[in-house]
Amino acid sequence: MNSNLMLILPILIPIICGGSMAFINFDDERKRNIYVFYIVLITSFFAFAVNFWGPDEGITFVGFGSKMAIAFKVDGLGRLFSSMVAILWPLATVYAFEYMEHEGNEKRFYAFYTVTYGVTLAISYAANFLTMYLFYEMLTLVTLPLVIHSMNQQAFAAGRKYIAYSIGGATAVFICLVFIASFGETLDFHLGGVFAADIMADHGGLLLQVFTLGFIGLSVKAAMFPFHGWLPSATVAPTTVTALLHAVAVVKAGAFATMRLTYYIFGTELLWGTWAQQAVMALTLVTILYGSARAWYTSHFKRRLAYSTVSQLSYILFGVTLMTPEGMAAAMIYMVAHGFIKILLFYCCGAVNIMAHHYDVRELEGLGRYMPVTFAAFTIGALSLMGLPPTAGFVAKLQLLTALAQGGGALALGGIAVFILSMLLTAAYLFDIIRAAYFPKTPESFLEGELIPKDPGASMAIPLKVLAFMTILIGVASRPLLEWITLVSQGLR
Repeated sequence: MNSNLMLILPILIPIICGGSMAFINFDDERKRNIYVFYIVLITSFFAFAVNFWGPDEGITFVGFGSKMAIAFKVDGLGRLFSSMVAILWPLATVYAFEYMEHEGNEKRFYAFYTVTYGVTLAISYAANFLTMYLFYEMLTLVTLPLVIHSMNQQAFAAGRKYIAYSIGGATAVFICLVFIASFGETLDFHLGGVFAADIMADHGGLLLQVFTLGFIGLSVKAAMFPFHGWLPSATVAPTTVTALLHAVAVVKAGAFATMRLTYYIFGTELLWGTWAQQAVMALTLVTILYGSARAWYTSHFKRRLAYSTVSQLSYILFGVTLMTPEGMAAAMIYMVAHGFIKILLFYCCGAVNIMAHHYDVRELEGLGRYMPVTFAAFTIGALSLMGLPPTAGFVAKLQLLTALAQGGGALALGGIAVFILSMLLTAAYLFDIIRAAYFPKTPESFLEGELIPKDPGASMAIPLKVLAFMTILIGVASRPLLEWITLVSQGLR
């Protein structure tokens, strides 16, 4: 097979096959599920094929002058993001088969769900800022039908907020794109930046303003304060959608894009030690503390996890704003760890919603007895998010704190207090759930004929077990991944 063709297959297959579902009449849901599952599996297969054996030179679809082009290329950061997505998407698909039976309109869901996979991979493999921007905004359009899937008043309100925030972010990033095209030597991603020394000397102040605008615009999808409001509202969507938004596709695309902007477009030589670095770093620290505090004060189960996502994503963004190779490496490992942890927690929440019809933390008293698999998996994910060894969360937080100590500057060192307080709040709002499940304050009782909670079927339970195992595995066997990520942050991969 032509290596260039291999590069575009994981992008085109899910987009074309997902879009074609509108024209396919499936005899029954089993055939539809088989179709979706095999498309997702084939896409993941080609994604890994690209990551291991893909072409180094990339491929250009169409060019617009000397700088503009729609092009794709594989590099270290893209390999990391796409590999995470390629592992999680099949697990999410298996989970969705049982969960979506309770939601209805499954054909429409799976069509947009599958297309979203291809668009997310296109962001991973984008060779330049223009290509990433186009698919970044396409991601908004293809996930909007997922957000408003329920088609009720709450869903439409959440969809309007999602679009409003996204359009605002897109406008800021477009302005940034115009200036990059005007002053940069290229729009292609190059570790270290794309601006010549004389441009940085003559227009450094302007470029810092442009960077700040672009970083904030991209961070809308990563739910950075004060542009985070769309994310908790989006919890009205089915949990399969919420998990994708909070753990894999949208928010991680936002974090990934800030890495591209910071390290591959502007470069740390221009940014480090400037007011622009301090400004975006301060916003991440405010978000970390704000999200943790809101999670603690929110009793709605899924919304508590949503505010947790607001906080935890800014740990990734904080690593980006350190603007050192160590900071970039810490942000990368945190992105991976959070992806596995948060999708696990949301899927446990979804199991409780479906199998027990409980949506508030105060309703979880004693459920650990009736849903042992669900709450065992939740406990593993919660301990990992708190940063306890030997889990993925421990490795990620340790790398971030190490990077901070090695060269974060005065504001970053002051952020240690924010980290400590946020970790305490994280432990508080997660232990609150674990306590309720295993150590109820009052004896649970069920009336005759009332729904007795139980663990979900295999389609939902298997992903919970696999994700819990992976959360521990990443922590126990993290050295090869950390070594490879270090090489990527140093430009050696």
